[in-house]
Amino acid sequence: MKKLIVITAVVAAGAALVSLWTAVRGPDQRPGPMWTAVRTPDQRPGPMWSPAHGPDQRPDLMGSTVGTPDQRPGLMGSPVRSPDQRPGPASGETAAYAYLCDNAKGEGPHEECAHWFVVTSGGKTWRLTDAVERGYVDLTADGRYLAYQRAGDHRLVVRDLVGGTVRAVQEVMPGVDGDRLAYRPALLGKGRWLYVDYVPGWADVDQPASFVVDVSTGRTVWRLPKDSWLIGLDDDGSRLMFADDKSFSVMNASGTTTRPLPARLRAVEAAGILTPDGTGQAAQIVSRNFPAGGTDIRPARLVTIDTGTGKALHDIRLSLPLKDRSSICGVSRWASSREVLLTCGAGLFHDILFRVDTRTGHYAKVGETRPPRSHLFELEWAAD
Repeated sequence: MKKLIVITAVVAAGAALVSLWTAVRGPDQRPGPMWTAVRTPDQRPGPMWSPAHGPDQRPDLMGSTVGTPDQRPGLMGSPVRSPDQRPGPASGETAAYAYLCDNAKGEGPHEECAHWFVVTSGGKTWRLTDAVERGYVDLTADGRYLAYQRAGDHRLVVRDLVGGTVRAVQEVMPGVDGDRLAYRPALLGKGRWLYVDYVPGWADVDQPASFVVDVSTGRTVWRLPKDSWLIGLDDDGSRLMFADDKSFSVMNASGTTTRPLPARLRAVEAAGILTPDGTGQAAQIVSRNFPAGGTDIRPARLVTIDTGTGKALHDIRLSLPLKDRSSICGVSRWASSREVLLTCGAGLFHDILFRVDTRTGHYAKVGETRPPRSHLFELEWAAD
């Protein structure tokens, strides 16, 4: 049976609805190597932007500092060297996570924090200087492959951190202004596929259609309709699933089949994205209030649908132990034929993972992740 690479949304919220971008997955809860994540601050894969983390929005973050003073983000003004002077990753070292730092004043990734830092599985830290400043990156679950937009020619590339090779996307994409429009890459299937989405920074910016690239050739293999987002892809790339605000579709060489979403999942309270299991069902969270501005956005219901008919299979009430009303949750992945893993935000870069029965609502807390260091602006775990 073909595996389905599912695009999951990692969702969370802070006291001021600051977005959280980390997945809560311990070694035994991680998705298999054919899974990845596409995250958006508003819990839908539409317009995305970098949050402004002012001092009043950031809680005190706990976490050890990784690296020596000249390797860490220059919060105290460490020198910025040219790319050919900077050490690259050690041969054979995968990445544990990547981050954009926040300067000591909480002003965001400016000057010394303009580039991403990569922390290896061995604890070393290096700066990704050949990427565009303050762009988007993604890591495979095993930490071997890193996707980003290259500064020199603005091409999207996938870098093998073990083998050292770099493969570029062949398609010439529209020029982007980082303040108005940026690229957001998502690696799928052990790095075999690259999902390319666009991130409009302004509400009136026209967003091009997203697409899927075969990394080995750099060629585009699927192009999605505008205003839709990818939710699943077969491991061989022969079939994909995508959705919009009102429907979901299955596309293969024979054509496209579209089904309307149940009314509850068309409501503004729907959180995260519809997450299929690859065998005929998909699940999504419905929050108590509108996720982008409600007074209580904790999860209220978990809806499971039949992807063949679009009809609801189960619609259960949730009672997760989340005291903070700004704790929004989303389906991270399927754990079994009747259980899903929910990722719930508990603070800035602090997530809690619950395993939930889609038929009864019974749950168990199975994981928790806290920020690995202080002064973070963006964070990408290899396990996301």
